[in-house]
Amino acid sequence: MYALKKKGLRHATKREKRSWLFGILFILPSVAALACMVVYPLILTFLYSVNKVLLPNFDLEFVGASNFMKALGSSQFPTVLKNTLIWTFGSLFLRFVLGFICAMMMETGFRGKTVFRVLTLLPWVMPSIVASNLWRWIYNVDNGILNYVLKQINPSLAINWLGNPSTALVSVIMAYVWTGFPYIMLMLVAGLQGIPKEYTEAAQIDGANSVQVFWHVTLPQLKSFIMILTILEIISGFNSFDLIFTMTGGGPGVSTEILGLNIYRTAFQNYDFGTASAIGVILLLIVLVAFLFYAPSNKKKQA
Repeated sequence: MYALKKKGLRHATKREKRSWLFGILFILPSVAALACMVVYPLILTFLYSVNKVLLPNFDLEFVGASNFMKALGSSQFPTVLKNTLIWTFGSLFLRFVLGFICAMMMETGFRGKTVFRVLTLLPWVMPSIVASNLWRWIYNVDNGILNYVLKQINPSLAINWLGNPSTALVSVIMAYVWTGFPYIMLMLVAGLQGIPKEYTEAAQIDGANSVQVFWHVTLPQLKSFIMILTILEIISGFNSFDLIFTMTGGGPGVSTEILGLNIYRTAFQNYDFGTASAIGVILLLIVLVAFLFYAPSNKKKQA
């Protein structure tokens, strides 16, 4: 395929043209599936965002930017956007901290390393619905293990973690961090194993301590891993739905509602598909900002 691209289809031999044709035929099913599952819904979302969707036949009535104004002008939107930013970047920071600690521990030889590896991977392989219900039981105000332990220390410490607006968002973030940090850990372990030992040994010979080696040798070598993981985690955070929906449903009030959940509520509970699509477009634009930061840095790195 590379040779064909280099000299052009016009000057290719019959065998090369046949090979090119077979290649196109093999990727057509994937292209068709991608168009059905990604491109068509995306086009439909943009179309709905500038129209009023009339049920039950989904007839369209053009309204221009009214859906966007309605979404942005909602009294709940600032709270939902703030929750989304706290959810995304708070969980991103905590996942990286926990992932780094566990990755560094995985790279050191200690007894029980295999057991530690299994335990740290367990949250990641657990289905999200199972993990959500597990954490609902942990936070249960009457029978949860967290309140049981706190009551042994001081009964006043036991509170309604998911029912209190001041603690609900932090509680679901901790559950989200627990379910996702093993992925960060695995990626960082792969990065750590790719760092030549000569680098760290040379730094130690020059008198660098563990913190200096980590800051000046390890982190720069993991820069590409950290950048890619950051982009993926930001996208994952903005698109989150299942864990919050299962644990709190966005409540109490809208104290744990994020944009992904707000889109669902607007579309399938309020039956306002136009405004829901407008929120979806806003969410897409916010996520694209991450790529605007990533693309230039990646281009410089490859240059």
